[in-house]
Amino acid sequence: MNRAAALASRMTAEECKKRKVSLTELRSGSRRGEIPAIRAEVSRKLVEDYGIPRAEIARQVGVSTSAISKSLARSYSS
Repeated sequence: MNRAAALASRMTAEECKKRKVSLTELRSGSRRGEIPAIRAEVSRKLVEDYGIPRAEIARQVGVSTSAISKSLARSYSS
């Protein structure tokens, strides 16, 4: 696992623990409850703070790269 993947994995696990959501549930692709909000928050932090590629973030949170891009676009336009 490269450095970006390790960082993305660790931050994703930390955010799940903080929000009391299982990592399995986050990675399942579910759109139930606050799961999309958690993915969006993790994505925004990883892109803005660490410059992690969107493809790596998508692998860690269980959605497509385009879903990450759309989520980031929505969060920047709000």
